[in-house]
Amino acid sequence: MTKAEIRAEVKRRIAALTAEQKQEAACAVAQKLAAFSWHDKKIMLYSALADEVDMTETARLLGRDNELFYPVVDGDEMFAAPAGDMKKGAFGILQPGGKAADATALDAVVVPLRAFDAGCMRLGRGRGYYDRFLRGLSALTIGAAFDVQMADGIPAEAHDVPLDAVVTPTEIYRR
Repeated sequence: MTKAEIRAEVKRRIAALTAEQKQEAACAVAQKLAAFSWHDKKIMLYSALADEVDMTETARLLGRDNELFYPVVDGDEMFAAPAGDMKKGAFGILQPGGKAADATALDAVVVPLRAFDAGCMRLGRGRGYYDRFLRGLSALTIGAAFDVQMADGIPAEAHDVPLDAVVTPTEIYRR
């Protein structure tokens, strides 16, 4: 399948999920993420769109003992900023209004995705923000996904950055 076909198929699968199923999935993903050994870490989460795993519970659980960051889109680039007052930014996504943080100091980046495969290759929305941001970082990269976002294989291009792991409500996939 092409990337466009995978995006369309997964979009259909996500649309079939009820709000309750999405909430249960988000809580299960949060529990799995919280089970990683996090303490005094710098972790970047994301502000979820309606078809992404919500990070509210994850932020509550991880924010107790860690410093949280969120992405900020500025033109064609994305940077990390400390969690704080959130306002709508690019594409209507909530983002903090703070200054850019040193992304190389991040210990982990939790990444939204459109689809993924068992090898932790991620398919995003197609603009490459995360691929550009993640390139060269040593942080642990973890995708957060609904089980229905699993694909048989994601066609990879030279600019695509695979994730270290993908967490779903029922599984943790590792590269």
